[in-house]
Amino acid sequence: MSDENPNIREFRIKGVQYAGQLYINGEIYIENKGHIQIGQNFQANSGVNNNPIGGDTVLRLITVNENAKIIIGDDVGISNSTILAWEKIEIGNKVMIGGGVKIWDTNFHSLDPILRTTAPDTDVKTAPIKIDDYAFIGAGSIIMKGVHIGKNSIIAAGSVVVKNIPANVIAGGNPCRVIKPLNI
Repeated sequence: MSDENPNIREFRIKGVQYAGQLYINGEIYIENKGHIQIGQNFQANSGVNNNPIGGDTVLRLITVNENAKIIIGDDVGISNSTILAWEKIEIGNKVMIGGGVKIWDTNFHSLDPILRTTAPDTDVKTAPIKIDDYAFIGAGSIIMKGVHIGKNSIIAAGSVVVKNIPANVIAGGNPCRVIKPLNI
């Protein structure tokens, strides 16, 4: 029997590239039809027994097609969240992502009701997401397609981010808006 962490074995089986140490509590769900890359010192909590924030969810990393990319920088911490890419999601260094966060670079379905209810739904909009270094995404937030969150910015828990957030601010709400600058 191997002493290897089952998540690391799963990373290799699923073709996830990682640069260094992985600190993973719980099992992670991975579906990698594209490219997933993780930097050094990645820390993850997955499942209710490893972090009750985020409910009974697990950490999910999903690329849905061969062109999709998830790129995670160094020293990133994520708990019980879902990151799903149809195009590209890029997370910088030293980013913290709280429990139950959802990061989706797609609408999943067409806005047109006829196309949305006809298989296959061919008018799905996507746009890349970028989260800069040192950002903090509070628990239960949703980051939608096309969003860029600036360096050091904090997104308050439960926010729905549909527009860019500049660097060095605290932002929150639904829809998410800048609340105040950070005093750093």
